[in-house]
This record gives sequence, C-alpha cells and structure tokens, in this order.
Amino acid sequence: MPSYDPEKLIQGIRDDNIHGADWLSNAAIGVLMTAALRESATDVDVLHEQLWDIGIRLAATRPSMAPLANKIGYLFSELDKVSNIKNYRVKLSAVGTKIINGSEKNVQKIAKHLKVVSGDADSVFTYSYSGTVADVIREIGYAYVVVTESRPLMEGKRLAKELGLEGFKVLLMVDGAAGMYVKAADICLIGADSVQHNGSAINKVGSKLLAYAARDQGVPFYVICDTSKFNVLNYLGQNIELEAKTPDEVSEPLENVDIKNPYFEIIPPGLITGVITEMGLMDPLDIRQQMESMRKYVEPLHTATST
Repeated sequence: MPSYDPEKLIQGIRDDNIHGADWLSNAAIGVLMTAALRESATDVDVLHEQLWDIGIRLAATRPSMAPLANKIGYLFSELDKVSNIKNYRVKLSAVGTKIINGSEKNVQKIAKHLKVVSGDADSVFTYSYSGTVADVIREIGYAYVVVTESRPLMEGKRLAKELGLEGFKVLLMVDGAAGMYVKAADICLIGADSVQHNGSAINKVGSKLLAYAARDQGVPFYVICDTSKFNVLNYLGQNIELEAKTPDEVSEPLENVDIKNPYFEIIPPGLITGVITEMGLMDPLDIRQQMESMRKYVEPLHTATST
C-alpha cells in the first residue's frame, strides 16, 4: 500500500495547473476519503478534527475555485451527528462518492437545459479546458467546435486534440485570433471556476476578451457550470482572490522585464448572456437564492478561514 502523506496530497491539489475546478474539487473530496481511512484516530471527535483541519487546508489551496469549499462544507455537514467512528468512516465514503458521482449527472442536466436555451445551435466556441464544457460538447454532439490555444499551458490545444481524436470537427487558433473567428460558431461556451452572487464569473484569463468579442459580433455567450461553482464564501463576505502562477510558465527571465502570469479573471455579468446550471438558466436573483440555501454548510469554513 502506498505511503500516506496528507501534505503531498494537499500540495498536489495546490500545484495542479492542468485540471479544472470540478475535477480538483472532486480530487479534494478524494483526499478526505483517503485520510478518513488512513488516519489512525480511534475516537470519532479526534478523527473529525484531523479531517476538518485537512479540509480547511484543501479549501484554501485554490481560492479562485469555489467548489472546493462548497463540496468540503457539504461533506462535513453530513457528518455532524455521526458518533461512531466506524459509521463516520462509512458515511464519509458514501457521501464523498455521492458528491463525485453527482458531477456526471449534472452534466447531463446542464446539456439538456442548454439545448432548450440555445435552440438549433450546432457549433460552439470555447476557451481553455473546462471538463464541464468538454462533457457537454460530447453530450450534445456539436457539429463544429472552435477553440483557441489558451496560453501559456495550452489547455485549449489539449481540448482540441482530445475532441479531434474523438471525431469532432475542430478549429484551433492562437488566442489573439479569437475576435476574428467568433462568428464561426453559433454560441460561445465557457465553464467557470466560480460564479459570484451578482452573476459575474471567474474563469481562465482571456475569457473576458472572448466575451467582449462575442458581444461585439452578436454571438450569445453562456457560462455553464453546476451550482457547486457558486462562490458562497464571497457571498458571506470573503474577498475574491484571483490566482496567479509562476512567471517561468510564460518566459525565461529577461533583462529589465517584469513577467506576470495571472490565471483567472472576472467576467462581468453584462457580458454574459446567461448562466446555465443543472437547475436551468439562472439570473442573479436565482443565484443569490441558491447561495442562501448553501450557506448553512459553507459558513463553518468561512468562520474557520476568517479567524
């Protein structure tokens, strides 16, 4: 059996530059499921405190990604009244599995709602690599997919390669050409690392430029995600923290040159045609109401990270 090192597991979530928020939040739940089995506590209160500490640290690894806090908060809310350590471990595993499996079911619901909203659209322009967007493209079976490279790590190129190998017709271009080709698709779709209570979205830097290009040329621009992406921590008062990564992903050091590598940006609601979730098309009022229903299991994390 591989050695158990929670520090390495947490660091793996923090350092991952490949996967999106849904995958990483499910991976964080997986870390807690592993920890529940591998921590040596014999008392349920001790085990709960050990896992709660890991959960707080996991939620803090990716501040731009709302579902880590939401899913972790929900997991612990389901364990509050479990007093037997064996039952605690069994229930944590069951709830964790339910959370992870829920992602696939939500994709099917999102795809169904998107088809209703977007009508006869058979081509889509997307950006970067969203697991939700990729799965919705597969679920609907669009005839044509347009995507830009998404520098510096070329997540868009990875998506283009995957879809091309699966038989989709794909157009790939450099990021700077997005405005030239946005009319090549019927709709624009992006995922979201989080959605704010005012209807804005946080996604990979460059998404806002695509949104401006879509508005300029009259192409609907949709954010698709499940409601686990709703940024309840921000709704409760926590500041938005946009992640940045190391400059070496962009360039080697250059004389007298300051190199920046921002990863995320905010797309304002005025550029977004609609936010589509497993619950359907949602406006800011709908989003705030859903956040209110989620706050009960996110508030403990908010309290813990605010002190």
